[in-house]
Amino acid sequence: MAERVTGPYRGFYVSASARLVQTHTDGDGGAPIYVGSVSLARGGPDDAHRFEALVDLGSERRFATEGEALEHVEQAAREYIDRLLQST
Repeated sequence: MAERVTGPYRGFYVSASARLVQTHTDGDGGAPIYVGSVSLARGGPDDAHRFEALVDLGSERRFATEGEALEHVEQAAREYIDRLLQST
C-alpha cells in the first residue's frame, strides 16, 4: 500500500492511499489493480479533527499503478474542496 500527504490545499491536507487488490472477474483473468482512497484534514495531516465525505471519483475506480490511483483521488479531493468552499 502506498500513502502520501499533500497540502495544504486551500487550508486542507489531503491524505491519499492506493491499495493493491486482486480482482475476481472473468474478463481480466484476476489481474491485480489498485484502489484509491482519500481523507482530508484541516490544521495538519495529524490533526484529530478530520471529516469524512463521499466524494465522486468519476467513472474510474480501479487503476493499473499506485501513481495513477494516488493522482486520481488527490485530484478528486481538490475538486471536492473547491466545491465545498464555493458553497460557503
